Amino acid sequence: MWLLAATAIIAILVGVCLCRIARQFRAYESLHPHRRSAGSTSPPSPTVAIVIPARDEAHNIAACLDSLLRQDYPIDKFRIIVVDDYSQDDTASIVRRIAAAHDRVRLIQAVPLPEGWAGKTNACWCGALAADAEWLCFIDADTRAEPALLRTAVAAARERNLTMVSLEPFQELQGFVNRLVIPVGFLAIAATQDLARVNAPLAEAATANGQFILIRAQSYFALGGHAAVRGAISEDAALARRVKSAGLALAVLGAETLIRTRMYRDADDLWEGLSKNVTEIYGGPVRSLATALGALVISWSAALLPLAAAASVVLAPGLDATASLMIAIASSAATFATAIALSRHFRVPRWYGLLLPVGVSIGVLIVLNGIARRARGRVIWKGRIYSP
Repeated sequence: MWLLAATAIIAILVGVCLCRIARQFRAYESLHPHRRSAGSTSPPSPTVAIVIPARDEAHNIAACLDSLLRQDYPIDKFRIIVVDDYSQDDTASIVRRIAAAHDRVRLIQAVPLPEGWAGKTNACWCGALAADAEWLCFIDADTRAEPALLRTAVAAARERNLTMVSLEPFQELQGFVNRLVIPVGFLAIAATQDLARVNAPLAEAATANGQFILIRAQSYFALGGHAAVRGAISEDAALARRVKSAGLALAVLGAETLIRTRMYRDADDLWEGLSKNVTEIYGGPVRSLATALGALVISWSAALLPLAAAASVVLAPGLDATASLMIAIASSAATFATAIALSRHFRVPRWYGLLLPVGVSIGVLIVLNGIARRARGRVIWKGRIYSP
């Protein structure tokens, strides 16, 4: 009887999660390259300042700038400002070399980190203050843009009368641990968050992806910009909340065909990066822990409950044992099918989906590490220690 109850509970949990994931999938809208308007009636393109906060990005910055310089946006309407955040590598020298050949690129130095500020918020704020444009576009150095990115994002914001647009890049996953853990993280986000409410004008829910944020400059400064969220570790979500709380419209949209990113080079980068902001992503330590433990139970149950039910059928055959086996197989198949489909989406071998319990287990360790670091007041990122 206990096995039947356990399989039934797990099946219900799986069903609830899959319903939420399906709802997210229906609400998720992907942008595709915007078609240029024919004729002279199309409105003039607004000016855009692209701000790239960069700290120790020598391995990324050249490719990022090259992709942005190839934008098919009007040349006289956009400029790129790279803010060097006291890099210890060759980031600044690489940007200087590119800026010498392209007058649209400008390198500035971030001011010394003020007390109570996070490094990225300080760099973004310095870049915004140096800009002179109708729109500000904050882009991370680890991204690569397709030529239509800026044109498409600006068109979407203007056509929908949005104050802020945040785009979700395609995540390029290299390395065994990245391929295991990052899809699990996105699966958990889909099961616990509500994108429809984020994009609904009257709902309070707000989030954003700091890898690409386009925002009206006038509204940005009226809301206090990054200075108003100076100490936030997840400054993107904090800025989105300010936009929403002011009654302004924002949207989080997919842009897999327009921009891509490789967030973490190796397992150490992933461990540090996700530990930094995992509790922010999932709504605080309590919700993060509940999400992690729930995922752990579901994933390992998908692997082990069918075996336990099959053993029960062999050792103690009966209606309860048979029902347990059927329910366990169904919920397990649904769980692993979803994980395999996600592996396909991220263009990694589908067998990674079968390692779902392992990926979740690593994710739980990251959550526990993130909670512990926050409890100690020590969030570490790129050589800096923050006290959230």
